Amino acid sequence: MPGQWSEATVSAGGKLVGRFPYLISKRAFGLTTCEMPDFVHFLGPAVDEGSGAPCNRALKHAQIVRELYEQIPRVDNFYQRMHRGITDVMVFAEAGLHTLVNFTFEIAPAPEQRIWSEMRDKTRNIIRRAQERYTASDRISPAEFAAFYEANIEKAGHESYYDAEGITRICTAAVDRGRGRILCARAADGSISAAIFCAWDATTCYYLLSTRDRGQDHGATALLIWEAIRHASGMGLIFDFDGLYTRGNRVFFTGFGGVTRPRYVVCRNTLPYRLVDRLGRTLGRFRR
Repeated sequence: MPGQWSEATVSAGGKLVGRFPYLISKRAFGLTTCEMPDFVHFLGPAVDEGSGAPCNRALKHAQIVRELYEQIPRVDNFYQRMHRGITDVMVFAEAGLHTLVNFTFEIAPAPEQRIWSEMRDKTRNIIRRAQERYTASDRISPAEFAAFYEANIEKAGHESYYDAEGITRICTAAVDRGRGRILCARAADGSISAAIFCAWDATTCYYLLSTRDRGQDHGATALLIWEAIRHASGMGLIFDFDGLYTRGNRVFFTGFGGVTRPRYVVCRNTLPYRLVDRLGRTLGRFRR
């Protein structure tokens, strides 16, 4: 979606104090939606409320967020999952939006031995066994990663959220800017058993994409996650698992230590959108 996004901004005293990037898309029957762009799992406003007493900063923060949201065009469906810097969504609730909470898992930067010691014994053993079978390497191109990702989705009989071209474009942009890294686990014969893609900003490294050969266990993936955690910690970054959505990944991620953190969600949609969305889901089940 290059070139399709827009941004609401707020300035005070000639200084930019608020930004809220967003993407408006068109749907069937002329409906519009403002949702998370592909590959963007957390978004929301960025605010500089300045200095002063905490109560004054809180009020200024709320006012900036309010002004940002009021600039976003009204759509039939609005859905945003907020980044870690948004600690409440009261302004959105006041505007009539529904507020929800998702969760993610974070590991703070620390000495490697401390992070290792705080992991579950079972997870450490999985990684040790994987180290005997695989070599973690970043010698994999974005195009190779995208092809491996797509092939594994097809083998599993699933429909991919992302196309290979989009994966290649995003990974290339992040790697070229020094803000991303692709890791793969290679077996002794050089074949790839698993691969992951992480991207980072000034504070946090996000575990964005993961794929593995369906004939392999989770050991190769665990090895790559451990390498990514080590890399993030070495840069002084928080490692964010980018969401806890199933019981399975919650159990798997918890084995690496760390803490659960909330990610707030705000949403609102119109009756026509709900009807069309329900119709689409029904037709999808019928086709399957």
